[in-house]
Amino acid sequence: MKRDLIAYGTPFMDNLVHIDHLPTQKDEGARILQTSWQGGGKVSSALTAFGQLGGASAMLGVVGADSYGDFLVRDYARYGVDTSHMVRDGVNAFSLVLSDEVTHGRNIIGRPGTTRRYTLEDIDEDFVRQHSVLHLENADPVSHRLAAIIHERGGTVCFDGDGYSEETQQMLPEIDVFIGSEFYYTKLFGDSTDYEANLRAVRKKGPGVVVFTLGDKGSVVSWAEGTYFAKGYKVPVIDTLGAGDVYHGGYIFAMMQGKRPDECAQFANAVSAIKCTGIGGRAGTPNLQMVQDFMETGAFDRTLIEEKTKLYANFGM
Repeated sequence: MKRDLIAYGTPFMDNLVHIDHLPTQKDEGARILQTSWQGGGKVSSALTAFGQLGGASAMLGVVGADSYGDFLVRDYARYGVDTSHMVRDGVNAFSLVLSDEVTHGRNIIGRPGTTRRYTLEDIDEDFVRQHSVLHLENADPVSHRLAAIIHERGGTVCFDGDGYSEETQQMLPEIDVFIGSEFYYTKLFGDSTDYEANLRAVRKKGPGVVVFTLGDKGSVVSWAEGTYFAKGYKVPVIDTLGAGDVYHGGYIFAMMQGKRPDECAQFANAVSAIKCTGIGGRAGTPNLQMVQDFMETGAFDRTLIEEKTKLYANFGM
């Protein structure tokens, strides 16, 4: 696959610690079951999942000019992500991520880092125009400009609506494929399960395709031909960190293969489910054969996940 996907976002360095339970009392201890050093960030994890499936892409943004930044650049290359137009500056953002065996949830303790902002002046517009699909995670001025460039060349703009914001709502007319989280859906519609009407309401604001992920229940997608509920898959969950981000990578990969929105949603469910059987947003990401096997039989070869788990336990070396 040629490099047609470009994305803009903030890369994180994650230290993932999987524990037997999450301490809730003062001076309480817990046992560490597994540790891992991995890259993170919403569009970052979408791109690496896209790359693990067989796609090639490019990333825009600012990555640290430190050892964490060096690690992230090397890791992007592992997944076919071109970082030649990223800016190197400062100390990279860092997160300590705690996941536990009891709740299968995650608790994130973050440090923002000292990298400067990516600006309009940093955009190489000729480079951006070489791509037909853009993936975004926020609605800042750079995102607006990138969306305009992609639309000028007839391309498609995808958006990760993980967290609700008025700025994102105002950007909906510039978005072609909006994929929001369950949190975003609840912010808009409360506990309503009238997905057909609610997603159609979002589509009326601009996007031709609207998707909301619903955790282990699956995802729901609305487009011109109708609404489809893509049922989730049951798997032994190790860690849900990055599940939504990886879903985006899977959806965009299927979309760029010419699949219908309902097929893209079901495929992305499978990609995300497999990811949850590994720690972090990188180790559990599957290749295309694993996804196809899982969708057909409910089983898949875990060799790749085991190899990556070992790799990231040693700082990706």
